[in-house]
Amino acid sequence: MSTWGMIKTVFFTGLTVVFFFIIWIKNPFAPHHEYELPEEAEKIVFDPKAAEEGRELFKQNCASCHSLRYDGIYLMSVTAKPEWEKIEKTQGKPIIEEKDGKIHIRGYFVPRDVYEAVAISDLLGLKASFGKIPPDLSTYYLARGPGYLYQFIMDPQKILPGTTMPKLFFPEFDKEAPEKVAKIVAYMRSVNEPPPGEKAKRTLMGVATIGYFILMGALLWIYRKKIVSQMH
Repeated sequence: MSTWGMIKTVFFTGLTVVFFFIIWIKNPFAPHHEYELPEEAEKIVFDPKAAEEGRELFKQNCASCHSLRYDGIYLMSVTAKPEWEKIEKTQGKPIIEEKDGKIHIRGYFVPRDVYEAVAISDLLGLKASFGKIPPDLSTYYLARGPGYLYQFIMDPQKILPGTTMPKLFFPEFDKEAPEKVAKIVAYMRSVNEPPPGEKAKRTLMGVATIGYFILMGALLWIYRKKIVSQMH
């Protein structure tokens, strides 16, 4: 390989590594603004056991306006419809979980177009009340981060002045309010992040994939040089 060929190989290899480093380590799409997350709340948010209780709290306090389709949670007014149970089972994909050594159906992931067709009147009613349709929160943990979600749920107007999101938790009247909010965030985190073992597998697969592309690129370059040299 010529000196110029070596320089190009090193340059493009370095460019590939830098690209994936930016995406994985310094992800420009991840939230960078820091929002305070109290120590006690942080312990709850990162406690897997708190997520299950947080799921119930989410359904009680958030599902009147928000869905979380990734985990089979839909607007309360929609799930109350007589035809909804049949739609879930015929149009949805079961969300399976293992609990106490047994396999359970946690809920059903219903395609967005099917869900919105059934929920259209409910969604338009929310739009009329709030000015826009409250978003599905399936990916909000990844988009906003735990600190933002905790602070926003505790006091929406403080974080986003003018928002139509009402304040649902009042620590001055309910001493358990901060704990409840942290459990809701813990639940949203559990839906967005894989277990540590699965996360490690994905990281390893990503590194192996990058290595494969780098190796194949180098081999193809060497093969190309060999073919070119035979043509002269």
